[in-house]
Amino acid sequence: MSASASDSTKEASTACKDGPVVRITAADGGEICVDEKGNDPVHKSTRGDVVAMQRMGRTQELVRHFRTLSMISFVALATSAWETTIFTQGFRNGGRPAVLYGLLWCFVGYIPMYLSMAEMASMAPIAGAQYHWVSEFAPARCQKILSYLTGWVSTLAWQSGNAMGMFEVGIVIQAIVTANMEYEAPRWHATVINISFTLFALAANVLGSRALPYWQNAVFAFHILAFVAFLTPIWVNVPRVSHHDVWTLWENRGGWSSMSLAVLVGQMPGITAHVGIDTAAHMSEEVRDAAKTIPRIIIIGFLMNAGLIFLTLLTFCYHIIDIPTALEDPTGYPGIWVIRQSMGQPWLNILLAVILVLEIFGELAYFAAVSRDLFAFARDHGLPFSKWLAKVDSKRQIPKNAYIFSAGFSILLSFIYLVSDLAYYGVTALCTVALLQCYLFSIGCIMWCRIFHPDTLPPARFSLGRWGLSINIAAVFFSFWSFFWAFWPEEYPVTLEVFNWASAIFIATLLLALINYIFGGRKKYQGPVALVAGRKLRAE
Repeated sequence: MSASASDSTKEASTACKDGPVVRITAADGGEICVDEKGNDPVHKSTRGDVVAMQRMGRTQELVRHFRTLSMISFVALATSAWETTIFTQGFRNGGRPAVLYGLLWCFVGYIPMYLSMAEMASMAPIAGAQYHWVSEFAPARCQKILSYLTGWVSTLAWQSGNAMGMFEVGIVIQAIVTANMEYEAPRWHATVINISFTLFALAANVLGSRALPYWQNAVFAFHILAFVAFLTPIWVNVPRVSHHDVWTLWENRGGWSSMSLAVLVGQMPGITAHVGIDTAAHMSEEVRDAAKTIPRIIIIGFLMNAGLIFLTLLTFCYHIIDIPTALEDPTGYPGIWVIRQSMGQPWLNILLAVILVLEIFGELAYFAAVSRDLFAFARDHGLPFSKWLAKVDSKRQIPKNAYIFSAGFSILLSFIYLVSDLAYYGVTALCTVALLQCYLFSIGCIMWCRIFHPDTLPPARFSLGRWGLSINIAAVFFSFWSFFWAFWPEEYPVTLEVFNWASAIFIATLLLALINYIFGGRKKYQGPVALVAGRKLRAE
């Protein structure tokens, strides 16, 4: 039995002294106690949560503080829908229509993807999410290697996304300075800001862990109010282009050989805008009644973010009068150019400060999800130093060591930026393609299981029913489509400055995972399915 499972057992044993209880031993060796209704009062789990964790062979170690509203708020802040919307690639490749039509097309494409993941999250509500689902639903002969690769890619995706999120806080700080004075930011400034904020985020998440579920709703309300305050001055004060320019004036500024190819490359803002809503799934072990709640949160979060992002991009498309000038804005963000046209410098500073505050809170939430993903994969012995990474702090009941590692990884990446900003952005750009690969593998595996072994699918409180196979097929098609285009560079001809380094980093990640698997990982890692009640027997 692991040290963290042992700690949970001690706490459960203490709490079980009062009243009639039943002791349950999980397949991983841990033990919990439930009351006469089947609930786990120590970890605030419902009977459904207890049954789900027991089926997956896992001991409940984290406390289920989150409810539906607080988790919706958590996802909205972690994804920072309107605050971090980047559309430069679409403006260069296809123009305004490519940005808007691309976003709408990708919205339609992501619907079957998130419906599929919502169903899997209902079947197996666990922090590991995609790599766990791959392990459960893949063919028995290849579940181990497929889930192992998915776990590595998922871990690096979330870690690189976390590093980029930390860095974006520094970008907003530097944008505020640039908007007020002549400022050519040396790289070491960005590195120092990144390190400082990363250490702050680590301290805030560890020392303030118990407050995490309780400030989400208030900040989410602020997130919505700030969105209204952000859009209103633009629509009131900034001149607009014609409807023709927004919806039918296609432009190729990226140097591609045809407009069609330019538009396909320009769909990336739509692809990246919708990725990451599965943040909720990685918090499954801290959400009450997760099998019912998490699917709702995934769908609500997806629809809400899509609405906010569409209104943001619609606003920018109508009010960027001069695209070349906006693209050359000294802050590096055309959106800030638009905001500057809509208000005076004092109000601009206030709005940027509000965005900075929301970015900070959003990254604190994202950091929490990143640590849970790392903790889950380490718990299944998928990483070096897994025993240390999977340890749960017995006092705060959080994966503190996973937080520490994630902060250290972000700091190490910031030193890469000192040497080369291209190399740094190459690593952090990995997040989108890596997550798309995880979506593709997990949905592809449940599609395979649905075709060949439908009787082995576990029950789901959110079920796709007879439409499940059709939805899975559509999801696999679109995830592969998005995965393919996510590797394309922004401009042609391709130079070192515009090369999409995500392809090289992604391949390097797979090679590193395979090397680690061959030289030791395959002996330690069995895959989560090895603990799932009855699952391994049926798969074989």
